[in-house]
Amino acid sequence: MTDFTSDEASRLDQLDGLYVPANERELRRVQRQGENLDRQVRAWAESAIRVLPRGLPVNSHEVYLLSLFLAQQRRLNVQMDSHEPDYSLIGTVKNALSFVLPREDPAIAATNHHVLAQRLDSEIERACAIYCRDHGVDPRTETALDWRVAIRFMAQSVYSRLAEIEPRKMATSPHRFELSLVARDLATEVETKRLLMLDSVPTGPLGAPEAA
Repeated sequence: MTDFTSDEASRLDQLDGLYVPANERELRRVQRQGENLDRQVRAWAESAIRVLPRGLPVNSHEVYLLSLFLAQQRRLNVQMDSHEPDYSLIGTVKNALSFVLPREDPAIAATNHHVLAQRLDSEIERACAIYCRDHGVDPRTETALDWRVAIRFMAQSVYSRLAEIEPRKMATSPHRFELSLVARDLATEVETKRLLMLDSVPTGPLGAPEAA
């Protein structure tokens, strides 16, 4: 996990509409909440990856990208849920104790989501660029973008079937059979897009000089 660094936090005053820590103590509080959010969404993504069926036709790099897209989807849903009333038992208890337990500042939450969204996007861009570079592919080409979209669509489909399930209950979810079928179909589509991408470029690393 990439730490929420002091440099990132100290630049918050340059971001319009985002929270600006007033002092070092407040900065540390923002950092801790940002780190907790980062761990939360990445842990959920890893739990989802572990319940996918074995033998899918995707490589380790694609699994890594899938986990990043899942983490981004989880982050987005956590942010959306934070704007909705929590009528669960835990939510009721939190509301009842709101005069004792400090509420999360919406401005701090928005800032942490913004920073984490940018970080995950950056990691996705970097991972795609590295894989494409290593295989002599321009990441801006249509076939490369199609490959990336196929992985993102797989993440969205997997997420929609696991979104309401706690990580510790994913392995026993009644949706496992449906998830297995969907994951195999979408993984095959990712493989197809990858092969098309790799077949569309000449052999050799990107930018290598042509043989005389």
